[in-house]
Amino acid sequence: MSIPRSSRAQAESTLRNARIVAALDRAISEGNTADLFDQLSRNSGLPGPRPNLDLARVVGLTIAPHGRKGDPLLRELIADEGEFPRLVAAMTLAARYLAGHEPKAALAGLQDLAEDARFAVRQGVIEAVRTLLLAKGDAFVGELAAWTDGYLQAHVVLEALTDRTILDALHDPEPIIARLDEAFALADRSPRAAERSQGVRTLRDLMPKQIAALAARFPETITWIERVSKIQRPESRKVVDEAIGALRKDRISNAEAKRLVDLLVASARPDRNAAKIVQGTRKRSKGRR
Repeated sequence: MSIPRSSRAQAESTLRNARIVAALDRAISEGNTADLFDQLSRNSGLPGPRPNLDLARVVGLTIAPHGRKGDPLLRELIADEGEFPRLVAAMTLAARYLAGHEPKAALAGLQDLAEDARFAVRQGVIEAVRTLLLAKGDAFVGELAAWTDGYLQAHVVLEALTDRTILDALHDPEPIIARLDEAFALADRSPRAAERSQGVRTLRDLMPKQIAALAARFPETITWIERVSKIQRPESRKVVDEAIGALRKDRISNAEAKRLVDLLVASARPDRNAAKIVQGTRKRSKGRR
């Protein structure tokens, strides 16, 4: 699901809800977080398809300048079982990274949150990563290399990178395609035992559209598709096939799509049973009538 465009805009840096302001002050100065968590829950937009990302962002921007004094609250937000507190934690970590407050620890904490199985939390992490990409540009893409060793983390990276606003702000295709290649390789070498895991399924299912989005911005992605079309794992070949299908819709010509499909077909392993098939005979099976 796409993040609402209003949430991509720069949020107000000052909280306007007086009750949340007071509750946040008590949480930081006294360690009393009950009212803050209650107010966050009431204004979270959850349950529902669109969590209040603007509120999460401005709370994060308010917590970040407190530095170490805000550490206990941040830890409590991360440890909470609710979705919105962890979403606020993601925005806080992004704000701390940009403020230069223990940036390595902030990015590592954000990476950990990317493994949350809940969509709303990952939605917040994706938006937090987009905030960092907009602020830091191409240089930040390299920082995300460590994320492509986990299925959900790799998905978050690709989803953040393939947003149209982000793609328009980035100019160097090399590190972006490197992250795509790492994510694709991660899925390709996943153990069979992980086939039904949420991480592998999410990474594979959404990768075709992400590949198409990258190709629309960076033509070098087509060269990458040509290379990975030789991959042999059926699940990986399906990703490539669906990516070509997504590109065919409005991004490349039918002739170019056919060329890529032909490359994929030509690289397929021969049917090991083909030599055993006698032309003109019918298959025998229990279902034959």
